[in-house]
Amino acid sequence: MSQTEQMLKHSAIYAIANIFRQLVGFVMLPVYTSYLSPSDYGVVGLLVFLVSLFELLLGGQMFQAIPKFYHKYDQPTQKNSVITTSLSVTTGFSLVACLLMALSATPLSQIVFGTEEYSLYVMVFSILILTNSIEQYGLIYIRIIKEPWIFFTFSIIKLALQLGLNVTTIVVLDWGLFGLAISSLLSSAITASILLIYMLVNTGFSFSLETAKKLLIFSWPLWLSGIIGLYIGSSNRYFIRIFSSLDDVGLFELASRFGMIITALIWVPFSQYWQTERFEIIKKDNPVPQFNFAFKLITFLMSLASIGLICFSETVIKLIASAEFHDAAYGVPYVVLANLFQALIIFRNFSFIHSGRTIELTINNLLTAIIVTICYVLIIPQYGYVGATIAILLSTACQYMIVTYRGKKVHDIQVGHRPLIVSIAVLGTVIMFTSFVTVESLVTEFLLHSLIAIAAILALYLGLFDHSDQKTHISVAKSYFSSRLVSVRKRLL
Repeated sequence: MSQTEQMLKHSAIYAIANIFRQLVGFVMLPVYTSYLSPSDYGVVGLLVFLVSLFELLLGGQMFQAIPKFYHKYDQPTQKNSVITTSLSVTTGFSLVACLLMALSATPLSQIVFGTEEYSLYVMVFSILILTNSIEQYGLIYIRIIKEPWIFFTFSIIKLALQLGLNVTTIVVLDWGLFGLAISSLLSSAITASILLIYMLVNTGFSFSLETAKKLLIFSWPLWLSGIIGLYIGSSNRYFIRIFSSLDDVGLFELASRFGMIITALIWVPFSQYWQTERFEIIKKDNPVPQFNFAFKLITFLMSLASIGLICFSETVIKLIASAEFHDAAYGVPYVVLANLFQALIIFRNFSFIHSGRTIELTINNLLTAIIVTICYVLIIPQYGYVGATIAILLSTACQYMIVTYRGKKVHDIQVGHRPLIVSIAVLGTVIMFTSFVTVESLVTEFLLHSLIAIAAILALYLGLFDHSDQKTHISVAKSYFSSRLVSVRKRLL
């Protein structure tokens, strides 16, 4: 199998798996918006932010370091040692972080929510620091050994657990917000336990102090960068709570959930393949074509999904959510564009990771944090949660330009700008048309937005791919359907 074929096949399997992993969040949206208020939904967003903050501050996570050091060794025992050593270090740090967050539940509730009412929820969510870390290490190991179908199996397990527990605690037992907290904890804990057993059965256990030191030295700038990155992407919830209300935090959370669809279903599956394979590709004599193909492919796919979200998210929200959540649709287009920029920033960050200049990630994120803070303070008081989505878009666009400029100086991966320029032009036009074309009938709205989506997809394809690409795609499509037709005829005869 060629590198391109493997990229497409594995990314497709990861995409399907990720759909199942994320499906529970979307399947449960009608339930969440019926059994929870916007303020309850806002509380969940702030709790997730708090957990993420403790994970980054004290969790000792080394997710980006694992593929780099794993591929440096040739012997299976050395490779397995990288996995178990990093797991051991992170588990130790995560236990400390978990205890500190739980013991500080009351003051944290007062600081984050302005009341001690949510102390118990802070304690419950603190355990996720440990379970999430173990779960992520297990999934990284499965991706490194290139077993996408095993990854798919665990995704199905997680989906079944989450759906079953959510329905039981929220609908049947009617525990509301507490039910959501308990179901999240139990599903993560069970999945993490199964993954931990699977991982250790296959790798054994080996701890290397020398490897631990290398991992820590490589990772500490990434931790700092991650903390700043979390501030950029998630502190908006706190700013919204301060400058607006918990209800607005809930609307922002719902808008973000829709906007994150392109990340969850397109970028994450691609990244789950690309994160490890890019270190193999860069070793080749001429890796530039592979990097350019990957950049064009992920930009096209994410832009394709973005068109669908911008055109139809408002209709979907009106259909599945109660009226008090409908205004969340106004923020979706800005979140979608911000997520596109963020994914491509991560793609270009390879310049710094490959060269070992991880401190550059921290510097870039620090500059972006300054920009986004100014935007939050200036825009959120006047425009509420929509202002927060605009602030994120402006800051991520600036960060992309910073990363591109500084990355060329460190290690130029020679990826062109045309795919992003075309995508932004098309998506900006779609946002303009969908904003001005408003009708009361949902059916008419759906039909009009469908026409806009079709025109945008055609413009995107023609703008991204030249004539030779289009001829190749047509040839491949003809060959594929011809082979399928021959196969069907043989079965019928």
